[in-house]
Amino acid sequence: LLQARGMSLFQIGLTTGLYSLVIVLLEVPTGGLADAIGRKRVSILAYAVLLSAGVTAFFALTFPLLLLAYVLNGIGRALSSGALEAWFVDSLQDHEPDIDLQPYLARAGIVALLALGIGTLAGSALPALFSSLPPDGSTFLTPLSVPILFSIGINVGLLICTLLLVQEKRTPYTEASLLAGFRSVPKIVQDGIVLSRRSPIILLLFGASISAGLAISSLESFWQPHFANYMGSTLPNSYIFGILMAGNFAFGMLGNLAATPLTRRFDGRYALVSMIFQGFWGISLLLLAWSTNLYLAASFFWIAYFNMGVRNSPHETLLNKEIPANQRSAMLSIGSLAFYVGCVLGGALLGYIADLTSISAAWTVSAFAVTLSMGFYWRIHQIQHKHLTRPAEMAPIRVKSTEGQDG
Repeated sequence: LLQARGMSLFQIGLTTGLYSLVIVLLEVPTGGLADAIGRKRVSILAYAVLLSAGVTAFFALTFPLLLLAYVLNGIGRALSSGALEAWFVDSLQDHEPDIDLQPYLARAGIVALLALGIGTLAGSALPALFSSLPPDGSTFLTPLSVPILFSIGINVGLLICTLLLVQEKRTPYTEASLLAGFRSVPKIVQDGIVLSRRSPIILLLFGASISAGLAISSLESFWQPHFANYMGSTLPNSYIFGILMAGNFAFGMLGNLAATPLTRRFDGRYALVSMIFQGFWGISLLLLAWSTNLYLAASFFWIAYFNMGVRNSPHETLLNKEIPANQRSAMLSIGSLAFYVGCVLGGALLGYIADLTSISAAWTVSAFAVTLSMGFYWRIHQIQHKHLTRPAEMAPIRVKSTEGQDG
């Protein structure tokens, strides 16, 4: 669509790079804002900004408007990151303080993947349904701009649902309270960074997130050209690509479904489950990189997403257990920032390797990085095991004094 509207590949690359930069710059401050003034308020603001980004993109026939649309999209993405997830976790813990978060986070992951699958399939079908519209690049409403129009409508629905369905206990809105909330953001962000530095488990989880971002970035950047190498020009490439992407969503959902019984089998030792499936993820990446035909490569591609699906909710459970409720949005945003750092490294470093040698070589590096990151989870398991066994070994003997008080 953007090429049809006269944008060069350089301009398109510049806008996507600007989008990522906006997210990196705003990820943590917007998380602190959600902690300060409320997750619902920030979510509503995020969806309003994303709605304006969609409207701007729909009318973006010039490069400056396109830049504005991407900047707004980055701001909305940063605002929305972690806000409702923090609200979701807090609501569960308000209902039951010692609740096991993992099954609920896994179900949320299933819903997210299902939504991505439906959205992708619908978005790919809409242009063909509206093929009688004017050709792309000639006006605003064209076959390829129809999905943007539909997404604007869905965003309006999302905004309404958030307003009506999300309930949060917060002080009533006043101009003074809002300004006070904004002023407290730097302190919240600073506290979040201090907590990250003081907690070895959080730092280890962030290390694993960087590795995951690197791997996912390399997969999503190179899978289409990699699989195109298996196909002759006569094959219906878009049809094959559609099957491959649908398989990703399906196997990711299966991974989330499998995560709950697997963590129960491991007696809730989330670090061990994450470590095992981080390792399987690395192995599946390596096998994908060096597969010799389309069917083997597709199988390992889907298995990689299955392993990601299993690993995600135990990882998120470990992180949420380490975060105080009043810092949850900021800390989840810092975790998201670690993931994006990995994505940037994956795009730059592995893109250079792929250009210099091959996609298989880049994926091999990615596979080793993910496999080595198993060590982060093993260290977390050791810390937690030590913490669990220490009270039994080291607890002081408490004696009843003659006054009937503990001595």
